[in-house]
This record gives sequence, structure tokens and C-alpha cells, in this order.
Amino acid sequence: MRITPDRRPILFAAAAHSGLLNPLVSIAGELSRRNTPDLHFASEEDARRPVDAAGAGSPISFHSCGEKMIKVDGAMYAAMTRGPRTTAGTVALARLVRDRAVLRTFFRHTLEQIDRIRPRLMVIDNLNVGAIDAACARGVPYVLSIAFPPSGVYLGRLPWGYPTPTSGLPLRLGGTQRIANIAFRIRMQAAMLRCADLTAARERRAHGIANVFADPERHSDDAVAVLGYSVFGLEHPFPAPPHLHMVGAVIPPAPAQADRDDELSGWLDRHESVVYVNMGTLIKLSAVQLREFTEALRRIGPGNQVLWKLPADQRALLPAELPANVRTVEWVPDHFGVLTHPHVRAVVCHGGNNIFHEALYCGQPMLVMPFWLDCYDLAARAVDSGVGLALDRPPAFDAAEVSAKLLRLLSGESHRRRSRHWGDRLRQAGGVARAADIVLRAARLTPGDRLTAVRPQDAAVAAAPDA
Repeated sequence: MRITPDRRPILFAAAAHSGLLNPLVSIAGELSRRNTPDLHFASEEDARRPVDAAGAGSPISFHSCGEKMIKVDGAMYAAMTRGPRTTAGTVALARLVRDRAVLRTFFRHTLEQIDRIRPRLMVIDNLNVGAIDAACARGVPYVLSIAFPPSGVYLGRLPWGYPTPTSGLPLRLGGTQRIANIAFRIRMQAAMLRCADLTAARERRAHGIANVFADPERHSDDAVAVLGYSVFGLEHPFPAPPHLHMVGAVIPPAPAQADRDDELSGWLDRHESVVYVNMGTLIKLSAVQLREFTEALRRIGPGNQVLWKLPADQRALLPAELPANVRTVEWVPDHFGVLTHPHVRAVVCHGGNNIFHEALYCGQPMLVMPFWLDCYDLAARAVDSGVGLALDRPPAFDAAEVSAKLLRLLSGESHRRRSRHWGDRLRQAGGVARAADIVLRAARLTPGDRLTAVRPQDAAVAAAPDA
């Protein structure tokens, strides 16, 4: 591997969805704190505020491509929440991120930025296909960011005994599960073939892009390095490419003192057992689901209090009278202050990649209530690794199931011990500091080189399950 002294800019590109955006903002912020010069970030306007806030040292120049384009509407939400081992959600997501209007906007905007600032390296979220196309069209080396279990990108590499991405199946498959897994793998491969867009392929070919069907595994193969935000053991081992770097949880810096909520901190101090509920930004529970969930939270009281982060539109659907042990808030300014508070004893989440690994980083056991796609897989990983429990038939649930599983988490220490173990492993992987190191090293590579992962926890081939 040869190193060059090139000091041209680094350009980040991601869609303004928190699950995809947050890791790249954190990495850009770490480079800013190191006073790395010439940092740039291209995204939709919704990302401007977090990007600006991340520039604590050297500036991060933000380049807006306009209003948010990747939106989850009602039809897509319905497709994505049909349950595990269904292809509708994956197909809906693939069509959304490869929508021609979305692709063209990201492609043209990113090309403009490339031609104007001439970056030596790009760091791109793997679902921002338009930005990857632009990097390929201009021959700009790129680091790929995968903000979900990395196995989801490498379907062609996975042994037939490996749980198919979005199946929600455990690592060790029983006989019936093996048959269901193989059948789902075949259906998934057929569904993705049907998603091929010949018109978009012709446009890519016209721009000189070799990966005309935007195959995600080829995007990985063409990257100088790939970032995964977990560790093997949580992510089930598979024959990973040598340039996949499992860096653990990427944790943003703590908010400034002025942004913290002293009243909320005092409330946590006064209650010795608190359950923190954070279901992300996209989950929309129905009125019936909200009623069942609220009843479950009532049943774990009064000895256990609940802090429930819930958007205003969802709060409007709650029962008229909340249980006395439940406190709802629209926003938690110091998310990690809550996760690390000694009185917080469990987390309820949807199994998004960020909240899943953040909770483990802070040593919290969790109840995972998955509603779509990779969340089903992370729920299975929570159970397999011993860090938590999950719904039996997601996304369906009732008050009895939720309350019983919460009381089980709160009454024992085994899940907490396992969470602390994996939290230690996530910290040892290096996190945002290691991710920033990888980006800086990748920026100095000679064209055509790859940045191979060298840490022992990145070598996962030997532990992959047999077919």
C-alpha cells in the first residue's frame, strides 16, 4: 500500500435520514475536532443543522441539494411493516432509493460538488446510489458506510445456512427454519431481480458507470474501504471482504451543557428504576398499538417508571389518562445522558442500528420491538447474543407479552451482564476515532488500492455457519 501526500478535500454524502446520516455526521465531526482541513458535506436541507453543529474545530461546508427526497409514505410504510420473511419491504426500499428522480437529483448535485471542490475522497452512505454513481463517473475513490447489519449488502457471499437478511431468523437454524430460510432467500433474489431498472441502467452506461444495475455488493467491491458500525459476534460472522472494517458503535459527542435538560436529569435522579422507550423517528404505532403498549407500561409500575420519547402526532393518539408511572417527552436533548444514567435499567427500542448499538455501548439490556427490514435481524441478534428479548411474532404484540418481557429484563442481571460485555467489545473496536483514522488513511491511498482491515475482530470467515 502506497501513501501519497494529496491534501485535497474530503466530501461526505448521505440522505437526510437520521439512521443513515448520523454515523457520517459523527465521523465528519471527529475530523473537524482534529482540525482536518477542507471538509464538505452534501445532503438534503434537513441535514444542515446537524452538520453545522458537528463542526467543532475546522469548518464543515454544507452543500444542500434541496428539500428531502427520500420519504416514507403510507404505502411504503405498509409494505415495510408486513413482518419478517416478506420481500415487499425490501422491494419498496430498493425502488425508493433507486427512484429515477431521486437518483438524478443526487447524481447531478454530487457531480456539481465534485467538479467544483475536486475531492480526493468521498465518504458515502451505501443507500445514496446517486452519489455513488457520481463518484464512479468522476473516478473519485470512496469509503462506503453501511448503517445496518453489513451482511445485508453481501447476499451473494452468504452461505445457505446463514439467516437471510430481513428474515429475523437466529444464527442456529432448526430444521423448519432452514427450509423457511432457503425459500425466503430464493424469493428475495427473485424479487431483487424484478427491481432491475433498464432505463436507469442505460443512463449509467452512458455516464461510463460499470455497475449499471447499482448492485450493492459491487458498490462495496469498488470502495477503498467499507465501514460497518458493529462487531462480529453481534453481527453474525460471514465471509466478509477484506476491506470491511467493523468499527463498533459510532457515538456522537455529548451535548453542550446549555443543551442539557436539568429538569429531566432531576426526574431520573428521583426514580430508582426507569425504562427508556425510544422507537426512532419513523415508527408510527396505531391507536390500538399505543393502547396496548401503554397498558404494558402500566403493568410494570409503580416500582418502574417509564421515560417514553414520543413524537407529538403519536402523543395525540394516546389514551386520555396515562399511567402514573409513564412520562412522555417529544425530544431528549441528552440521549446518552439518559442511556448512561444509573437509574435507567432497560431500553425498549425498534431495533434500528443506531439505538441498538448505542444501548449496548452504554451497557443497557433491551426489549426489541422490530417493525421492518433490518430491525428483525437486530432483534434476532439481541436474543442470540443474550443482550435482550424480542417480540415473538413481530410486528404484532399485546400488553401481556410486552409487560412480561420487560419484567423479566428488570428482575434479573444476565441480560445486563451480556450488554456490558458487548458494550466493552464495541468500545474496543474503536468507534468514531477509528472510523476517522480509516477515512484519513483512505484519503492518502494510491488510486486502485484498498484499505484492508487488520484487527482480529474483523476476521470473520472461519466462524461463518455451514450451509
